[in-house]
Amino acid sequence: MLARILVFIGGLMVVALFAALIAPMFVDWTDFRKDFEREASRIMGKPVVVHGSVDARLIPFPSVTLNDVRVGQSEDGEPLIQVQRFSMDAELAPFLSGEALIFDMRLEAPKAKIRLLADGTLDWARGRKASIPAKTVILESVSITDGQIDFIDEQTGRTRRITDLSADLSARSLAGPWKVDGRAALDGEAGSFAFSSSEVDSEGTLSLRTRLTPDKRPFGVELDGYLKIVDLKPLYEGKFTLTENRQVAEAQTDGANEARNALRVTGNFELNNERIRVPEYRLEVGPKDDPYLVTGEATLDTGKVPEFLLLADGQQIDVSRIGNTGEAGKTGRDPAVSVRQRLAAMLAIAADIPIPQVPGRASLKLPAIVIGDTTVRDVRLDLRPDGAGWMIDNAVALLPGRTQLEAKGRLNLRGQRAFRGELLVASNQPSGLATWLAGSVDPSIRTLKTAGFSASVNLTETLQQFERLEVAAGPATLRGRIERQALDGVPPSLSLELKGNTIDLEALQALAGLVAGEASSETLLSHAIAADLSADAFSVFGETARNVQVVATLKNGQLQAERVSIGDLAGAQVALSGRMSGQLAAPVLSAKMKLASPDLTPFLAMLERHAASHPALTRLARSGPYYTDAALDLTLTAGSKDGNSLVTFGILGAANGTNIAANYQAPDLALALAGQGILLEATLENPSTPILLGQIGFDPLPFDADANGILSLKLQSSEADKANGALTFTTENTALSAKGDVNLSRSNFLDGTLKLTLQSEDFEPFLLLQGIGLPQMGSGLPLAGTADVATTVDAITLSNIEGKADNNAFAGSLTIDRKTAGRPVTGQIGVDTLDLAWLGESIVGPVEDAVSGELSDVPVAQSAWSGLNVNLDVTAKQFWPNILGPMTDFSGKLGWKGDQVEVTDAAGDWLGGKADGRLLLGNGDGSGFLQARLNLKGADLSRIAWTSHGSPVAEGKVDVSLALEASGKTVMTMAQSASGSGTASIDGLTVQGLNTAALPAILTAADGLQGEITPQAIERAAAASVFSGQSVLGSVKVPFSIAGGTVRAQNVSAGDGTALVSADAEITFPENRINASLQLNYRPGDEALAGAEAQVSLDYAGVLRSPGVTLNVTDLANFLSLRAFERERRRVETLQANVLEKQRLRREVALYKANAANREVERLRAEEEARRRKAAAEEAVRLKQQAEAKALAEKQAAEAAAKAAAEKAVIDKAASEKAAAEAKVAADDAARRARDLQDRRTLPVDPSEGVERGALPPVGGRSLNFDSLPGVRVQP
Repeated sequence: MLARILVFIGGLMVVALFAALIAPMFVDWTDFRKDFEREASRIMGKPVVVHGSVDARLIPFPSVTLNDVRVGQSEDGEPLIQVQRFSMDAELAPFLSGEALIFDMRLEAPKAKIRLLADGTLDWARGRKASIPAKTVILESVSITDGQIDFIDEQTGRTRRITDLSADLSARSLAGPWKVDGRAALDGEAGSFAFSSSEVDSEGTLSLRTRLTPDKRPFGVELDGYLKIVDLKPLYEGKFTLTENRQVAEAQTDGANEARNALRVTGNFELNNERIRVPEYRLEVGPKDDPYLVTGEATLDTGKVPEFLLLADGQQIDVSRIGNTGEAGKTGRDPAVSVRQRLAAMLAIAADIPIPQVPGRASLKLPAIVIGDTTVRDVRLDLRPDGAGWMIDNAVALLPGRTQLEAKGRLNLRGQRAFRGELLVASNQPSGLATWLAGSVDPSIRTLKTAGFSASVNLTETLQQFERLEVAAGPATLRGRIERQALDGVPPSLSLELKGNTIDLEALQALAGLVAGEASSETLLSHAIAADLSADAFSVFGETARNVQVVATLKNGQLQAERVSIGDLAGAQVALSGRMSGQLAAPVLSAKMKLASPDLTPFLAMLERHAASHPALTRLARSGPYYTDAALDLTLTAGSKDGNSLVTFGILGAANGTNIAANYQAPDLALALAGQGILLEATLENPSTPILLGQIGFDPLPFDADANGILSLKLQSSEADKANGALTFTTENTALSAKGDVNLSRSNFLDGTLKLTLQSEDFEPFLLLQGIGLPQMGSGLPLAGTADVATTVDAITLSNIEGKADNNAFAGSLTIDRKTAGRPVTGQIGVDTLDLAWLGESIVGPVEDAVSGELSDVPVAQSAWSGLNVNLDVTAKQFWPNILGPMTDFSGKLGWKGDQVEVTDAAGDWLGGKADGRLLLGNGDGSGFLQARLNLKGADLSRIAWTSHGSPVAEGKVDVSLALEASGKTVMTMAQSASGSGTASIDGLTVQGLNTAALPAILTAADGLQGEITPQAIERAAAASVFSGQSVLGSVKVPFSIAGGTVRAQNVSAGDGTALVSADAEITFPENRINASLQLNYRPGDEALAGAEAQVSLDYAGVLRSPGVTLNVTDLANFLSLRAFERERRRVETLQANVLEKQRLRREVALYKANAANREVERLRAEEEARRRKAAAEEAVRLKQQAEAKALAEKQAAEAAAKAAAEKAVIDKAASEKAAAEAKVAADDAARRARDLQDRRTLPVDPSEGVERGALPPVGGRSLNFDSLPGVRVQP
C-alpha cells in the first residue's frame, strides 16, 4: 500500500513540474531566458534555472525547447527537479484572446526529489507560495518519458524510488481537471496508474480519483477521495476498491464468469505521510446476490514508531459458489501434485504478499471454507511480521478428514524460504484427508482410523529436519527423528531413526506419497540413506513381521544391510546380512540368511503370494506342512566388479528329518529369475519316505512305506527355457528314474520328453500313500515298467509303455488331453489278464464277502474318483467275467469316469463260441447300477452245464442273447433287483444221465415185482433206468426272463420218439442257486392206458454248479399198477376161452349135462363179466380222480400227497385182491367143472402115444347132440 501512495505522491510532483515548465507562456520573449527563469520561479515558488540551450520560434506556431532545466536546490546542493529536455508546441490564435493552448508538450528524462522532513512535513510545502495562472493555460497533450522520482523519508531513513516513468497528461486548465495515464516502477516493481481530478476548490481541496495496477500483483486499487494539505502535511482520504488484476485476454475468454467470481474489496481509507488507516473494509467473493463476506480494519503506521494492524473476520466460504470450477474443480485436481508442491505453491503466493517492515500483527478468523464436498473449518491465523518473514503465533485449521492442523514458529519468505517451529497434523479420518489431498484413497490408508504426526521441524529447500518426531498411523506409534538434506552437487541424504510398536510400510508410504507426491518412491533410491528401525510389528505388502530390527545404509548405489533380525516372519525366525550394489538388472550381491521355523507352511505361503507365479513354487507352498522343525542356511551371491561372476543360491540344512542340500547357478540375475541357463543340483534324504514324498509335492496319507528315501535332481539348461535333467528316487525296495528334456517356464512347466523307469518289489504302499485303493489290494503289488513321456501344452503322451504288475504283463500308450475340461485320457492298452470283478470293485467296492464268499452286503461307498474321463482300446489274452470261465482274445473299448466304468464293443472267444456285448457299471451317490447286454453264438453247452459223475449233464451248441439291468445300495441288493430277459437256442441237445428210452426196462422190472406196485417199490428200478444212458433231444429254444434277481424259464419242452421232456427252472442270482422241475413223459405205445401216464418228475435244487436231484415216480407207479391190472384181466379172459373149448369137447359125451352146464357157465360168466367190467370202470374213474387229486395235493402239501398215495395203495390192493380172489374162485370152479366134463367126454390116452387133440368145432347155429353118433340112426 505504501508503494501505491508513493506513486500517487510522485504523480502530484509531476503535476507541479508541469506547472513550472509551462511558465514560459507568460514571460516576455525579448529577454527569454532571464524572464523564463524569473517567471517560472514565481510560479513554482522555487528558483528555476535553465543550464542548457534554449530554442524558440513563433512561426508556423509558437514552439520552445529548453535543455537542462533545474528547479530548486536541496540541502546537499542537488536540484529538486531536473529536466533533461523540455519542449512544447502551442497554437497562436488563442494567444490573441489571452489564453495559451498547448497542444503538444514533451518532458524528457525528468528527475524529482521529494523529501519528507523529520517533523512529517514536505519540503515542497515550505517556502514561497506558488502563483499559477491556472485559468489561462490549456494542455491538450503532455507526454513524459524516462522520468524518475526519489522519495526521501527522513522519519524512517528509507528512500523509495520511482523509475521508468512515462505518462500522458491533459488538462483544461492548470487548476484542473487533470487526467493522467502512465506507467512506472516503484523500487523495481512495474505497474500502471491513472489519475483524474477536479479543480481545486476555494479551500485548496482537490477531488482525486486514482487507479493503481501493479503488473505482478494479483490485485489493483482504486481510490476516490479528496487531497489537501493540512499543517503542511498531505492528507488523502475517501473510499477505496481493491479489485482482481485480470488480464484482458482472460477477461475476454471468461467474461461470463468475471462478474460472478471477481474478488471485491471496498472500504474507507485515510492516507497521510505517516500512516495508512483503513477504519473498515468489506471483502466480497462470489455472486453479488450472495457473496462470501469478510470484514475488518487495518492500519499501517510509517511514522517514527512504525507498526501495523490487520484484523479480518469472515463467514463460511463456499468455493463451489465462488470459483469458476465449483465442484468440478474438486474432481479435476491433479493427484500427482504432492503436499510439498502445494505448500511450495502456497509459499510462493505468500512470498508475493508484501511483508510490512514495521512491527504489528495480523489476525484472520474463518468459520469454514467449503471446497466442493469438503470443508476446512475453524481457520485461525495469528501473525507478526518478522523482517524477511512472519512469526506465526498460532495457525489452526480443521482440514477434511477431521484433521487438526496446528503450527507455531517462524516463516521466512525472503532468500531461502524456511519454517522453523512446532508442527502437528492429526487426522481422525485419514481416508477423508487423502481424498481431499490426492483425489483418491490408497487401500492401506482406508484401513487407518487415525493418522498424524507432531515434531519440531526445520524445513528449508535443502534441509528438512523432524526432531522429537512422533508418528501415529492407526494403532502404530513411532518415535524418533528424520532428516533429509539436499545440497547442490551431491546426492540428497536421508537419515531415519524410528522406534515403535508397529510400522506399516504401505501406510507410511501412502502418507509420504500424500506429502511428497507420486514420484517420491521413484526418487528414493537416489538418496544416501541411513536407517535404524526397530518395531514390535512391521507390516509390508500385506505381511506382518514381529520383533524387527533393521540397521541398513544406502550410499553411492550400494545397499548395506548390517543387521536385519526378525523374530517372527510368517512363523519363521530370520537373521540376514549382506550388501548389494550396481544396477537392478545386474546387481552385485552377497547375502547370508539363517532361517528357522517349527512349521514353514506360513512362510512358504507368503513366498507364493508375493513371488512371481510358478507351478513349482505353488507345489512347494502346498507342501509346507511337511517342512517342520526347519533350520536352513541360505546364501546368495551375484555379480562382481568385473561383471563375469555367476549368480549362485545355496540351501543347506534340515527340515522334518530331511537333510537338504541344493545349489542353483545362473549366468546373471535375469536368467536366474527366468530359469534360463541354469544349473540346479539338489539332494533330499529322509528315513521316512512319506515325509520325503510330501516335501516334493505329494500329499501322502499316513501309511508306512519303504524306508530311507533319497531324491536326487540335476537340471541344466541353456539360455532357452529347455533343460536337460535327471531325477532319481530310491527306497529300500523301489527305484524310479526320469531322464530327458523339460521346459522350466511357468507357462509350459515340465513340458518336454522323459524316459521313465520303475522297479518296485511292492508298489502298493506308494498307491496307498496317495489314496489310490486298487481292488483286491493287500497281498502286494510287484511292479516293473518303462515308458516314454512327452508333455506339451496340449497333451501328455505316454508311449512305449511296457511292464508287469504282479506278473500280469501290460503294454500300450496313453494320451492325456490338457486342453479339454476334465483332461480326458485316451489310448490303447494290452494286458495278459483282465478281471471284471476287479473293475467292479473299483466302482462299487468289494463284490464278494471275503469270509463267506457270498455277494457283499456292505453299502456301496461314495466313489473316491470323480470327474475322470478315460477311454481306452483294451485287449486281453484272458478276460474273466467271473462266471463260467475266462473269455480269450478279448477286445473292447473301456470307458472310466471314476464313478462308472463302461465296456463297449466287447468281443472275444468264450465257452467255445463267439461273444460280444457291452456293460455299464456305475456308482451314483452311493447307489450302484448295472446295465449289460450279451450275445453268445456257438458256445459249447457242456462248458456251461454242471457236471455229474465227472461228465457234463448236457451237450450241444447254444446261442444266448441277454439284456440285464440292476441297481441297489449294496452288491447284494443289486443282484436281488436284477431284471431283464433273454433267449437261449440250443442245437443238438444231448442230455447225459437222462434216458428217454427207459420205459421197457422199467416195465420189465415191474413185471418182476412180487406184490403190489408202489412208488417205493418201483423207485429204485426206475432211477436205475432213468438216470442211465443219454438222450438226444435235438433243437431247443429256451426263452427266459429276469425279475427280482431270479432267472425264470417256463414251459420248455423237447423230446424224441420214446419220450417228451418238459421243464420249468428258476436261478437266483444272490444265492447262485437253482430250482427246476423236469417232467419226463414216456410214450408207452401199445402199453398205453387210458387214465394213466408213464411219467416221472425230476426236481433239481441247490447250488447252480452241483444241484441235488429228486426223482418222483408216483405217476409212473400209477401207470404200472393199472397196467398190471389190465394184464391180469387179459389173462383171465384167455382162461375163459379155454374153459369154453373144454365144454364143447365134453358135449360130445354129455349132451344134456353139457347143455345145462353150458347154460349155467354162460350165466355165471355173463354175470361175472358185467360185475367185473363195472368194477373196472369204477376203479378207473376212481383212479383218475385220485391221480388228479394227488397231483394237486402234492403241490399243496407233501404229507397229504403221501397219505393219499398210501390210502390209494391200500384200496387198490384190497380191490385187486378181492377181484383176484373172486376171479380165482370162479376160474377154479369153472375149471373143475370143465375138467369133469372133459374127463367125461375125452377118452383117456396115454401120452406116449402122441395123440394130438384138435380144437373143438365152433358152437353155433344149433346145439350139439351127443345122444347119437353121426350116420347112426337109433332105432326106436
